[in-house]
Amino acid sequence: MFKVTMIKGEERRGFLRSLHRDRILHFFTIYDLERLTDKTKVWAVYEGETVKSYLLEFDSRIVHIRGEDNNIECLLELIDLDDVILIIEPHHLMKVKRFFRPIEPIDPSSRGSITKFRIMKLDKTSFKPVINHYVKRLKMDDLDEILRSLGDERRELFERALQRGLVYGAYEGKKLASIAMAPEIIGDLALVRGVYTDPKFRGRGLATSAVSALINELVKADMEVILWVAEDNIPARRVYWKVGFNDTGHILLGFKGRRTSPT
Repeated sequence: MFKVTMIKGEERRGFLRSLHRDRILHFFTIYDLERLTDKTKVWAVYEGETVKSYLLEFDSRIVHIRGEDNNIECLLELIDLDDVILIIEPHHLMKVKRFFRPIEPIDPSSRGSITKFRIMKLDKTSFKPVINHYVKRLKMDDLDEILRSLGDERRELFERALQRGLVYGAYEGKKLASIAMAPEIIGDLALVRGVYTDPKFRGRGLATSAVSALINELVKADMEVILWVAEDNIPARRVYWKVGFNDTGHILLGFKGRRTSPT
């Protein structure tokens, strides 16, 4: 028999324990529940003591869905959002589209209205750092330089990465031209994201240098390293293959959605 419950209080411990069996697939749910509790709501479908599926709502704007699709509709009926960023597994798409119409992909390199993300993991035995530029670890004192060089659209992410994670920059001459971040870390598992290069300096290997320096430090700290990359972002995938990332087999779909009437 199935039951739907909101995860709170002592229930979080058991729920999180079940997610830790696959930290790669459930990375953001684990991080948000452990570190950003005040912005996070989760509903789960249980069969007995087993979690069959769940929906996480973060900051009233991002929704993650994982697990079996049998009870997805009852989870979607619990959220009261009209415009939302959705991160789902491919087998959820048909039912999710009854509630939310895809209007824009998360990654601008994506063809169509949905981004297909591949989750990759670093193979430490084949890690090949390629650093052909001056690189350095960036700290809070460097925030103004980051914003001047790369814009302030990602200010919140930059600040969180500088405060809680790890950030490296690659320079063209004296100018900060590329950045790579691991804003979220769970134990010995780090997620690399927020890799960005000033458009004027793209195609020069700066992202490869920044990513290599960041991962080199994570590996020295004995971390496992993962990342999400859009399938259509071929330049980024080339960078990650070059330094030693391989597909995990996990695929997620992401898009900005607008509520429709259920059919």
